[in-house]
Amino acid sequence: MSDIRERRRSSIFQRARGSFMRSKGERGADVDTLRGNAGADFEGEAIVTRNTGLSLFGCCGNRDMKTKKYIVVKGPQIFVFSKDTSSSPKFAIPLKHQTVQEHDILGYTQVITLESGLGDVEYKFKFNLRENRATADNFCNVLREQIIVGNSEEVKDKLGHKTANSKSLIYAKIVADKKEKDQPDVPDKDVDVASSIPLMMPL
Repeated sequence: MSDIRERRRSSIFQRARGSFMRSKGERGADVDTLRGNAGADFEGEAIVTRNTGLSLFGCCGNRDMKTKKYIVVKGPQIFVFSKDTSSSPKFAIPLKHQTVQEHDILGYTQVITLESGLGDVEYKFKFNLRENRATADNFCNVLREQIIVGNSEEVKDKLGHKTANSKSLIYAKIVADKKEKDQPDVPDKDVDVASSIPLMMPL
């Protein structure tokens, strides 16, 4: 029976991969497919914002990113969907070399920031805690765990060692490698800095 289940899983991911490649990443990677049999490491809704890296409340590159998105963490990558029924994620965020900051709860909301090794804010995730006060905290803990996994896998790849992953994790990595390129652009830091400096009028 285990061999039959294994063949079925292989067939499912082969079909999904074919659909994903033929559609150039527009379908074949819905939430259910990425879950696989083991499920996702985290799922939930949040307002996702790409930041300039200048500050937590810096300018954002894409206004669409101010609306609520559906987030799936599967292995060392975050998948950001328009909604939980979307046929493919809008983009993916690889998890490695970052740090995660959990900010204070304000009313029924809490912000988690994903930051570079230099402390620049890369993404801001704003959660509504009305239904579950622990949602943001759980997300933060999962990211910290998966960043460690991502760092370890990168080292193994450089040394030529294979990582023993499930078929769903292997497929998630295939999807993430393509959808990582669809991340919203980072606004030009030089422009943001210049616009924040008041002009000095000659005396």
